[in-house]
Amino acid sequence: MNFLVVLVVALLVSAGWFVSLRFLGLKSEIQKRDPASAEQRLGWIRTFRDLAFFFSLYFIITTLLIFSFAFIYALINPPNKFNYLDSFGQIVNSVSQDGGVLSVSSIWGALVLLVGAVAAVFVSQRVARGHFILDLGLRLYTAVPVDIILGILLGPLLFALVYFFERSTGLMLSNTGPNYDAGQILQWAAIFLCVAIAEELVVRGYILQTINLTWGGVAAVVGSSVFWGLSHLLNPHGSILAAVNIAVAGLVFAYAYMITGHLWLPMAFHFSWNFAQGVIFGFPVSGFTVSSPVLQPLVDGPDAVTGGSFGPEGGLVGMVALLAAALLLYGWSKTRQFPKN
Repeated sequence: MNFLVVLVVALLVSAGWFVSLRFLGLKSEIQKRDPASAEQRLGWIRTFRDLAFFFSLYFIITTLLIFSFAFIYALINPPNKFNYLDSFGQIVNSVSQDGGVLSVSSIWGALVLLVGAVAAVFVSQRVARGHFILDLGLRLYTAVPVDIILGILLGPLLFALVYFFERSTGLMLSNTGPNYDAGQILQWAAIFLCVAIAEELVVRGYILQTINLTWGGVAAVVGSSVFWGLSHLLNPHGSILAAVNIAVAGLVFAYAYMITGHLWLPMAFHFSWNFAQGVIFGFPVSGFTVSSPVLQPLVDGPDAVTGGSFGPEGGLVGMVALLAAALLLYGWSKTRQFPKN
């Protein structure tokens, strides 16, 4: 998640909390006269409070991690190669992905996002809501391995369809590869795994489930997905269609959470979606280009169809892939009974 997005949302939600306290604050006579309305108002205030606490904490922790990781980065590099300011710039660029190119050094940014997300969610769950982080859908159950395997398979399957569609319709002019380095692939896997865990824990974990407590499941799913889509407008080559597609992806990941009652399936699917898209098939991932992918396609066609420099997620091919994912998940939901606790 973009570092600037966290700051902006923290400010906006904090403002919402202040406004809700100012205009929805309860007096004792209102509580006695209309307890149902009073409880609804308290729900609004609690929701804004919990989200404001989380995003503010996430921003603070992420900022501290950037400074800490910059210090570590300066220590582990050879003398005279990087001073602290250079290391700080490297870490900031890794977090913000300045330039729109992902490299194996992006692991630093991915670690900042992951550690920041886990720490902020852990504290927010415990302090603001009085629950444990495992209660967000991280508890183990018998079919966890099956759900993870399904999620890991979905990404390569869907982007294989995108790849062969573009190749067979002339949208792909050429392709080089396969070229791969096992060590680099493992590093890419670590990067995208960190991103998937962090974003699912924040969006489908804390945000969706916090909103659900007050406004219900529909508002929680739609609200968290719209937020996620809008946050990608700041990505390189972002567009309205790209934001809509990312919001649809949010709906699909939320559906994966809802049919299982846990985050394991959406985490695995989110990971394989990004990994297959960028590392295996060489498409840009939400506007970011992956260096040294296995396949390196040259795509030429209308941006509205292919997604252009944003990648398939910014075009109609991405939308079709997401709809196919939703259908596959729907079919999967009918094959067995999922645990709900």
